[in-house]
Parts: sequence; structure tokens; C-alpha cells
Amino acid sequence: MRTIIIAFLMTLASQVGATECPSKFLKTGAIVFDLVTICITNEVPTEKVRHAAHVTAQWLDNNQDGEIDEIRLKPSLLENRPNLLMSAHGFDAFQLIAIEKGLGDRIGQDLAASETAPSQGRDASQEEIHHLIFMAGWEHMFPRSFSAVPEDRSKLFSTWRSAEKNGFYDYDDPSCDAECKVVEFFYLATAAYLGSQTDVAHDELFLKTRIELKQNLPDIIKLVESKAYHYPRYKWPDGHYSFNKNIQLF
Repeated sequence: MRTIIIAFLMTLASQVGATECPSKFLKTGAIVFDLVTICITNEVPTEKVRHAAHVTAQWLDNNQDGEIDEIRLKPSLLENRPNLLMSAHGFDAFQLIAIEKGLGDRIGQDLAASETAPSQGRDASQEEIHHLIFMAGWEHMFPRSFSAVPEDRSKLFSTWRSAEKNGFYDYDDPSCDAECKVVEFFYLATAAYLGSQTDVAHDELFLKTRIELKQNLPDIIKLVESKAYHYPRYKWPDGHYSFNKNIQLF
């Protein structure tokens, strides 16, 4: 019965949900694995859309064998219909209000083309897309391990609290609550694990490498390497993905 339900949801998403964008000033730029829709304004260059789509595919197919690493994410992604929302340089306040209203029960994450694969500086696409897939997929499908909601007392939440208590992590943005900080922390821990030194160069996460994580915060290693699921642990997404069949560009 569960297999039948998953198949039905996948068919429904491919027919309806995957092509939805939350506002008239956005159009579909790409669909990845029929699960993640990239919605763009007219000013977003094609090469930026392509890069974001490839990074999305790499987060889902991190071992890059052409298939989603953790197939059990599909029901959550189908239910939450994640939208990556791309503008040229960021949305204005009126656009954000329209997007929030249009999203409904979908999960969205914004990304500016100007901070996507820039000629110099950090590529923000890896972070924002990780946030989107994490919120729409991982914490919904495996809440005991990954929920960022304090009341759920997940393994990740406990690990974040331990990291803060022991001085390994500090995120001082007053607009970011505990749930927000857990999401930010897990992204940086993933970056350190996969060796993205650019992402851990600032002073938020003080453990910069996989070795330092293993020595000082072994619980995060257990989360990443658990055999109960297939979390991305092979390659830092660089925007070079070989299986174009999994990406529809518009």
C-alpha cells in the first residue's frame, strides 16, 4: 500500500505540483527529479538557473550515480513541493509578501543570481538549496534525527545545543531563533564534513574539518554517517552534474 501511495504522489507531482510557482512575476526555470521546482524572475540568467539545478541534483544524488540517494525523501518532497525562488539581486518587500501568500503550504527558499556561482567569493547556492531540501525533506521524513523544532528534541537539536554549550558554534543573528540556528548549524557542519573551507571560513562554526568534528562533536558524525538513511556525505556540490535526464530546463 505504501508503495502505491508513493507512486501516486509522484505521478500527481509530475502532473501538477512540480510546475507551480507562487507568483505571476515568477516562471518555472527548472525542475529537478520532478521534486524541486526552481522559479525565476525574467532577469535571472540561464547559466545561473542551470548551476542551481545541478547543485540541487547533487544534494539529492550526492554519490552521482543518477538516482536519488535517499529515496524515502520523495514523499516529504512531494508533500511540501519545495520551490527555490531565484531573483537577479534579491526580492523587494512587496515581492516577498506576494511570494509568502502564494506559497501556501509549500516550502520556499530564496536565492539571488548575483550570489550564485559568482566569479569571486562564496557560492550561496549550496547553502540555500541545502536549507530547502533539509526543511522540505530531511527533517520531515526523519524527525527523530533531524527535526529543528525544539519540542521534538531530535538528535540534531541536541547536538546543536551541545555545540553551543561547548563553544563550538555561535550564531548571533537576533532574528534567528533556535530552529533557524539548528538549520544553519547543520549546513555548516555538513560543509566542514565535506571539506568546503570557504563556507566555514567565518567564526560561526569553530570546528573546520571532518577530523575536528570527529574529535570534538562525534554526535554530528554519527548523524551524517548513520546507516539508517543515506545523507549526503560523498561530494561537495560544485554545479557539475552528469545526469541531465534528471533536470528539466525551461
